[in-house]
Amino acid sequence: MNRNKTVIVVAALLIILIAVLTAGCGQTQLTKVNDNDKEQSQEFPKTIVDDMGREVVINKQPQRIVSLAPSNTEILFALELTDQIVGVTEYCNYPEEALTKTKVGSFSEPNIEKIVELEPDLVFATSMHKKTVEQLEKLDISVFVVNPSNISEIINSIKKVGDATGRSEAAGQLTADMQSRIEAVKEKTEKLKEEDKPLVYYELWDDPVMSAGPGSFVDSLITLAGGINLAGDAEGKYPKLSEEVVIERNPDIIIHQYDHGSNKIENIADRPGWQNITAIKQGKIYGIDPDIVNRPGPRIVDALEKFFEYIHPELAK
Repeated sequence: MNRNKTVIVVAALLIILIAVLTAGCGQTQLTKVNDNDKEQSQEFPKTIVDDMGREVVINKQPQRIVSLAPSNTEILFALELTDQIVGVTEYCNYPEEALTKTKVGSFSEPNIEKIVELEPDLVFATSMHKKTVEQLEKLDISVFVVNPSNISEIINSIKKVGDATGRSEAAGQLTADMQSRIEAVKEKTEKLKEEDKPLVYYELWDDPVMSAGPGSFVDSLITLAGGINLAGDAEGKYPKLSEEVVIERNPDIIIHQYDHGSNKIENIADRPGWQNITAIKQGKIYGIDPDIVNRPGPRIVDALEKFFEYIHPELAK
């Protein structure tokens, strides 16, 4: 009888021990989750070097953000910071939610008083806002400058913005997707022979005739998409060209950024002497949304894929 009692007691102790261990495991898992949350909150304060080489101290995860450029606004929305964005410029029109945000002036002339009223934790500017940056710094408002000059730097800038806003994981996922799409295009164009690369003329404006030269986003897009930039040897990023130069070089493809329905599109083909240009004879005149080309943000990859479709439709299928 005593032996049976002993067995029962031992069995009971084992059950209790198992229950304790199981509860302990559950508590350990819960603790890990809490630790992760704690680590997330302890990412701040942090110091990040922005695109102007400034060391920006960010004391806490920003909850009130102001953007002074459409490109920065697009990056912030892409990182799902909709609720944290409290102010944008008058030119911030993408995505649609940007239209509902408080306006803080134009891109070239931000309204300092309006920005201060919004009590931002962090303001995202560009190198064009040097004076504004200095004014805001004097008011103890943290400003982070985003100023990429090529597609690779756009990706790095998005990662920095993610780091500055506590959205590093989202930025990593976004840039990984962008890089994957870029590589998909490069795989189809990097082995092309020079003679298989069409000459591409990109028109920014018609009076005077302006194009995109070396160092511009357009130049990178044309090259990555398997084309040769007609203005690739010009001086400066946005050179003025004579119509004679365009006619003489005889582009295979013309891409412009005029609005649909604009008479500027029809005028391209009707210009004196342009009728013999290969692109016009073959009807290879294409329009593109300037916002996806000129804004250094996530949609630059949309622009690349569109250029690829225009330049090498046989490979883009």
